[in-house]
Amino acid sequence: MPVSRGLKISFKFLSLMALTHIGITNCQAVNFSYKNGLRIKSDNGNFELGLNGRGHFDTHWLYPDNASSDYPAFGSQLLHADDREGFNWRRTYATVTGKIHRVNFKFENDFAVNATTAFPHSLREAWVATQLGPGQLTIGQFKPYRGLEEITSSNEITLMERPSTSSTGIYSGRQFLTGIGYRGLIRENLGFGLYVMSLAHFGLPVEGTSYGGRAVWLPLDREGQLIHLGFSISRDTANRNSLSAKITDIYGGRLGINQSLGVAGASPGAPDHNSQSTFAAETAYAIGPLTLQGEYALSRLDNTHLAGGHPHDSTIQAFYTQASWFLTGETAVYRKDRGAFGKPQPISKWGALELVGRYDLAENFSQSLNANPCKTGTSKCQVQIITLGANWYPYSNIRLMLNYYLADAMLGHSSHDTAARTDHFSVLSVRTQISF
Repeated sequence: MPVSRGLKISFKFLSLMALTHIGITNCQAVNFSYKNGLRIKSDNGNFELGLNGRGHFDTHWLYPDNASSDYPAFGSQLLHADDREGFNWRRTYATVTGKIHRVNFKFENDFAVNATTAFPHSLREAWVATQLGPGQLTIGQFKPYRGLEEITSSNEITLMERPSTSSTGIYSGRQFLTGIGYRGLIRENLGFGLYVMSLAHFGLPVEGTSYGGRAVWLPLDREGQLIHLGFSISRDTANRNSLSAKITDIYGGRLGINQSLGVAGASPGAPDHNSQSTFAAETAYAIGPLTLQGEYALSRLDNTHLAGGHPHDSTIQAFYTQASWFLTGETAVYRKDRGAFGKPQPISKWGALELVGRYDLAENFSQSLNANPCKTGTSKCQVQIITLGANWYPYSNIRLMLNYYLADAMLGHSSHDTAARTDHFSVLSVRTQISF
């Protein structure tokens, strides 16, 4: 669907909702405002409607960019029509949020998706919710509650790509699922989230199951200083008609290379239903302009490969460490309702300038010359990435991002060659990000 046509449809949908409800409420007086997006609100507070959007425009340069048998095919090694370098619209979101009496809702569509994932596959969040006790009960399509970087909005992640402890790795292809969730705060420094969902998103058969939860604790929470601790557990059980329970690490940027670390049920003789069980821990420390954070995830995939003539499971670890520093003196914004960090508020007329670095690693412990869950035929299956970045926020709703990736896929020896194999490459990516 072309972007312009999709935006017209969204504006028509928004206008219809607003006019319909305003008519139903006997022409109650409404107020229009613009603060981080268009807002319509009735005087009695029973009706609210908001329109937001975001655009992420990316550019990528990959190296090496010449044909070489020592490197996987990417960059200009591909035919021109498949070249991964160049420009792309990463995201073009239109978001409608609102409230009718005690019911909140959100409808978000990404018009930058390609033809194979057109509507309704292009829907990101689409849910209704209501306050129930200390938390919010949500029904529809949304992100499962698992992981600090995974739960952070794409508008607010510090680097252009999420680490391997997210849907970029451990939860590959399962960023948005459909089901029911309950999230809230027990105290100001203690939050939780629980969910039961189908292993599907809109446009797919309602198949498979996913359930789990996340808990967050702030042992230190005061002006200019914060300590965040959290953990999450999840179990995804896939069948032939659901999304796969798999781990595919996307390294070197979104247009870089994918390395499979295992697929549940890929082994010959595996049953129809196979699961991925994951435990993850997270921590962060923010003091003044400095923020340090990291996550560790340990995941087991059922029946990924044959060994000794029988199906065997795989154990995969993924972790990252990250540091960011605001040269212009801003402090990290923390969102307690989500248990994650948000965008900074620039304090000078020149905006906010942030430097960031991250080390990221993912590895299948079960890979060997006899066991081959990664399908590489090598003795090792490990991916590591060093990412260096700079963010400039001239205004709170505009960000320019520069990321440089140094990526390695360390695959050890192969059954045909005793020489260790390591694939190196680097990527330079730039993003222009606008939100309202």
